[in-house]
Amino acid sequence: MLPPNLAELSYVIYGVGMLLGWWFNRGRVFFVVTVLALSQCGLSGLATSAAGMPAVTTAVFPVISTLLPINIFIFSQLKERGIFTAWGLGRFAVIAFQLMYIAIATITNDNTLLSFFEKTVSGESLPMDTAMPQSAIAAYSIVFLLFALKQWKAKSYLNNAFIVVLASSAVGLYLKAESLALPVFFGVAGVILIIAVIQDSYAMAYLDELTGVPARRALKEDLMKLRGEYAIAMVDIDFFKKFNDTYGHDVGDDVLRLVASVLRQVTGGGKAFRYGGEEFTIVFPHSSIEEAMPHLEKIRELVEKTPYAYFGKKGKAKRKSAKKLFVTISIGVAERSEKHSQPEAVVKAADTALYRAKKKGRNCVSK
Repeated sequence: MLPPNLAELSYVIYGVGMLLGWWFNRGRVFFVVTVLALSQCGLSGLATSAAGMPAVTTAVFPVISTLLPINIFIFSQLKERGIFTAWGLGRFAVIAFQLMYIAIATITNDNTLLSFFEKTVSGESLPMDTAMPQSAIAAYSIVFLLFALKQWKAKSYLNNAFIVVLASSAVGLYLKAESLALPVFFGVAGVILIIAVIQDSYAMAYLDELTGVPARRALKEDLMKLRGEYAIAMVDIDFFKKFNDTYGHDVGDDVLRLVASVLRQVTGGGKAFRYGGEEFTIVFPHSSIEEAMPHLEKIRELVEKTPYAYFGKKGKAKRKSAKKLFVTISIGVAERSEKHSQPEAVVKAADTALYRAKKKGRNCVSK
């Protein structure tokens, strides 16, 4: 059985979510959590009871249930420009305006202000028995499709979290007649946002922002864990500066992403990292050079055969069909030995081997 003080616990969750949102400068999370907390407060009757009007909770339900998904979407899409800044104050003003609208509508009992949110989108009855107005169901449906489209184009921890928050809040509203539905499902939404802030902060610290592969900080920590036999490879994109100068830095960034996506597919237990610039590192724990070589050759060939679709420079007439561009990589690999007993020494040895690969004519693996 759920504890009776669950409602109070949900507000603690909101407080933690807002605190983390402020601490990690995640304004989107801060304002979505704020909207969730205010919605629960209004729908649970706390605000109306404090104002001496407990009977108006039913009247505000269509308003809040329709505005909530719209607010979740709007605040989740805004750029991170701070919370207690001019931009942040503007967002507080948006929330305050909605609170004033609801307050005026309920205090004056103005049907023209309330009935707008009770309009039926379709003249036909809904196939399921629900207390949610059709305007709210329509708002949730549209926002869900917008979130799905955005996540399909560019996946992120926060986008995933907002989709779950949307679904959880919808379930809470649908089951509002159950006394603990709002604190349970809105509270779950708050927990999801807290987890998303932690995941997003981890990604910023340990994942390369451009390519999405683990960054140099993650590499340093993984190197500290290495024991026994292991091999490390240094990878460099051939003639990358010339490629950048010819096609532009935007295309260069796309090529870095392309190469990173291929390196992620390395087999043999290898793990790819962004070392810096056009250089990557692949670590093979518990593997010798001889064991790692076939996997490095395989990934080198895969990069060589993977094309980049080039449609021309921005600002110029676009090509009717894409031009296929290809890049190659040079790889140097070294293993732990008596001479190179520390990971840092193995990395330097691999870098020296990479220089030999370039001297050999590039697009090869050297040890």
